[in-house]
Amino acid sequence: MWDFMNMHGYYGGGFMWLWLLLIILVAILIFMLLFKKSDSIQSNRSEKSALDILEKRFARGEISEDEFKSMKKTLEND
Repeated sequence: MWDFMNMHGYYGGGFMWLWLLLIILVAILIFMLLFKKSDSIQSNRSEKSALDILEKRFARGEISEDEFKSMKKTLEND
C-alpha cells in the first residue's frame, strides 16, 4: 500500500537527485582529467618540436656545436 511520502516521490525523488548529482560530478572529473591530459600532451609536443627545430638547425650548420649544446641544455631545463 502507498503511504503519503512514497506517493509524493520523496523517497524516489531524493535518490534521483543523488544519482543526478553523482553523474554531474563524474562528468566534471572526466572533463578535468581530459583537459589536464591534453595540456600535458601539448607541452610535450612543444618541447619535442623545439628540440626538433634545434636539431635541424644544427644539422643545416646554422648553429655551432657549442650553441647547440647550450640551447639543448636550456630546453631540457624548462
